[in-house]
Amino acid sequence: MVYFYIRAHCLAQQHEWKKEYEDIIALKKDIFNHFQIYNINEESSLIVYYDDKEKCDRILDNLDILPKDNITLFNVYVKRIWACCGICFSPFDIIPDRLPLECTEKICNVQYCVKCIDMICELNKNHKFTCMFCNKTDDRPQRNILLENIFLWKPYTMRYGAHSTERMETIFNGPNLSDAIHRIENRRTHIQTLQTTLKMRLSTVTDTNYYSDKSKYYLIAAEQLSGKLETFIRRLRTCERNIKSQSVTFRTLVNNYRKLLRDSICQKSSKQEAASFILVCEKLSASDYETIERMMSMNEQVIITESNFISMYNANKLKDISLKESIACVNDILEDINYRRNILQEKQQQVTELYLNSINHPFHTYYVQQYQIATTMITSLDEYETEFIRFRNIYNEIGNIMHEYKDELTKKTLDDTSNEYTSLPTSEQMSTFQCSRLILISELLRSETDRIEIETIFPRITKQIQQWKQNQVNDPKIYDLFATLEQDLLSLYDRNQSLLHLIPFRVGFIGNISVGKSSLVNYLRIQNSISTSTNRTLSPTAVGQSTVGSLQFDEQHLCSNTQTIVTIRYVDIEGCADFNTKVQAASYFEQIQKADCDLYIILYTGQQVSFERKLEKEIKERLNRPCWYVRSKVDKEFEEHFNEQITRRKLDYPDITIEDNEENELAEQVIEMIREKAIELCQTSSDKVFLINSLYSNMEENNIEKINSKTHPFDIYLLSQQLINAAQQSYALERIKRMAAMICARIIGTYFRRRYITSFISHEFLAGVSAIIVPWGDQIALAHTRFGIRTALGVQDRLSLYNHLLKKVDEFESLLLKYPLNMDSNDLKSDAFNYLKTTDSSTMINTINNKNEYSETIYLGREPKTDSSIATKLSSAMPTGVVTCGLVGKKIAAATLAISSLSYSVGVGFLGLGIVAAIPIGLWASKTSGKEIRNYLDNLCADLLIISEHFIVAIINQQELNRERS
Repeated sequence: MVYFYIRAHCLAQQHEWKKEYEDIIALKKDIFNHFQIYNINEESSLIVYYDDKEKCDRILDNLDILPKDNITLFNVYVKRIWACCGICFSPFDIIPDRLPLECTEKICNVQYCVKCIDMICELNKNHKFTCMFCNKTDDRPQRNILLENIFLWKPYTMRYGAHSTERMETIFNGPNLSDAIHRIENRRTHIQTLQTTLKMRLSTVTDTNYYSDKSKYYLIAAEQLSGKLETFIRRLRTCERNIKSQSVTFRTLVNNYRKLLRDSICQKSSKQEAASFILVCEKLSASDYETIERMMSMNEQVIITESNFISMYNANKLKDISLKESIACVNDILEDINYRRNILQEKQQQVTELYLNSINHPFHTYYVQQYQIATTMITSLDEYETEFIRFRNIYNEIGNIMHEYKDELTKKTLDDTSNEYTSLPTSEQMSTFQCSRLILISELLRSETDRIEIETIFPRITKQIQQWKQNQVNDPKIYDLFATLEQDLLSLYDRNQSLLHLIPFRVGFIGNISVGKSSLVNYLRIQNSISTSTNRTLSPTAVGQSTVGSLQFDEQHLCSNTQTIVTIRYVDIEGCADFNTKVQAASYFEQIQKADCDLYIILYTGQQVSFERKLEKEIKERLNRPCWYVRSKVDKEFEEHFNEQITRRKLDYPDITIEDNEENELAEQVIEMIREKAIELCQTSSDKVFLINSLYSNMEENNIEKINSKTHPFDIYLLSQQLINAAQQSYALERIKRMAAMICARIIGTYFRRRYITSFISHEFLAGVSAIIVPWGDQIALAHTRFGIRTALGVQDRLSLYNHLLKKVDEFESLLLKYPLNMDSNDLKSDAFNYLKTTDSSTMINTINNKNEYSETIYLGREPKTDSSIATKLSSAMPTGVVTCGLVGKKIAAATLAISSLSYSVGVGFLGLGIVAAIPIGLWASKTSGKEIRNYLDNLCADLLIISEHFIVAIINQQELNRERS
């Protein structure tokens, strides 16, 4: 063993040690152990070293690169895509604006989103960027392609089933070609569904600002891709039709060709390849009377099994010809046909020159006969050649189409000439990752849809943001944010302009592949739907995996009980193909989290639900959403048990005839037995378990005269009705709370947090206070005092003494005091909001009568503050020892984690989120350089995050109470 001198870095921390290692595994283990507080491991992180020659990171995968002199220090770095931007809290993604950029200081490596960097560099005259954590000034943070590939692109290609485009070698047989066409159709359906969803969102708004250039550009790109996919499908269908129209299949044609060469002139069937070909060639080769006599009298089996002849005529080569449909196989056969035809023609030419020109030749008749046999075989070879050329042409066309298809899915999607620092995927990335274009367009469409959905629900906040963007002179005020938020929330309850109907009840369908998710989605969409359209875009179905990513379908249903119309968004999430690996299971849960549903329906078919139970546990703990179970394809189990009971009854009582009503009663008993088993297996209540058939019957349950596995509807109608009923409950309010909390957090991070950084860059430091980050542009003189910071933010209008003497109240304080926020005294750390603090827990409990059992979201402001406040939950999620500024630092860091969970959707805000800490981006508060003003500003912003949640919940709760009373 060799001693190595190691210094490991992770964000701002580093550890240095000397130790001997036998392999890289032990070294990696030690490195990860040193940084346990960051919750990193080999699956979520990389250990790299910096290659000075290539100027890039390299993965450390062996010990050979390390100096072995026990003196030279070797630096290694723990890298990953962290949870969110260090400035605005936005999650990182492959979307250009959300791409992570790393600080160029190797011992820092804090990551920022492209949007923040572009804004800061644009405002800075020299286009330089100063890292807010290491204070290094450079051109701008840089992309890390290695991290992008491993932690962004690779997971996406897994979720989108990109590997399916690589199976060129098996594409040409009937079933595989059909599957390939089906996969392309699935991708076309996927992109069309996202297009439709975005267009539907755009159709609900009248303000043309929503229909941005980006929306148009993305829709055009999606339309072009969809059109290309449609062309590929049509061309492949033509090829498939041409293959089916051939007189014989390819494999039959190959076997017939081998049979021609083996059995066409042999008197008896032979197992020797090319037996007839050998025989006719040798008979044509006979050049004297003795040889001809021997050929005519010798047993043909002796001739065709002669090893010299087998070798001479490459007979055994036919054994190597594969029956697998491929261009290579066709070319091998065509080459073989040409080889054997040339041999026959050469021998015919020799016979013609030597013997056939003379009618009086003693062997004339013999040679004429052999010549004719050879001519017949050559004619057959020509016919086979024509048939195989047809297949080759078809296969070449299929190959060309598939190559065009793969190129179309991997070519660059968008052109960015706005600045030299493009954040689009590189050409190498696009070509490396299959389906990269499809993935990027899909995520851009999804992101744009989410943006419009939020801006539609919160139009006043959206307008306020536009004003802030256009007016760079007047700084944003926190009062404006909270006031517009209040107006947007109140308008949701205004009957004249309510937007609640625009918020669909989202139901996600998850489980293993081939459990019937897509079929169930298609059926439930039709039940009680008010739409009369017969041209619905259906979720694709197939044996095996039929859905890639997730497909969303909005349907409006009529509730029979209340005669009200509800909108349900059915989210068909791809099946998990291999949930035995941690990586696959983690990727699948990310897909579930990305779908951001209000209810998840878990489908299963077998007797084991360990994976499904894990899914339910993760969904409840991390997303705080309810789950239902659906035992699909139950008719097969029903049939077995029912037939067993009938057979047993006939054996036990052969003299008693079983009436239809008795069979029906027995069938119900069998169903009840299966149901009890399913409830026990899923370990949940009976109202959360449903049984469904493989094929859904159109018969009404009460019209069934005789029950069997094909006619019994099981619980399909009940499931449909329960979903419609659930859509009328308070799920929309829960979603609004999450969306509002998320948009507030983003705005505080972006228009307040980020703005003070731009102010810092745009203004020079005052003498003697160079370490103080100065916010708020034109109010620099006030930044030296806490009062100055409060007034700059808009938290306070006037001095407290002035308010006290004149009995005035600041605007922001007046707004917050309109609602019972019930803030715990430990929640807030700054001195700006003492008027909100209370220690009387009895004032913090407030109940809502219509709370349903599935609404498990944390109700801030009306639940006991013991272990249930969001601040406590956020604090507890933070690993201890990460930050050095006390509870508030932990709270900010954990709050950031909560926002980071929004990576895949808009609705997973603080509310209802069980947080699993991935990385303490508590860097906001962790860089404590002893500067009181900076820390005070951090505390203020942290308090605003917490207050915003209480404010949102208090408004919605009050409106719900008002609605109940009215």
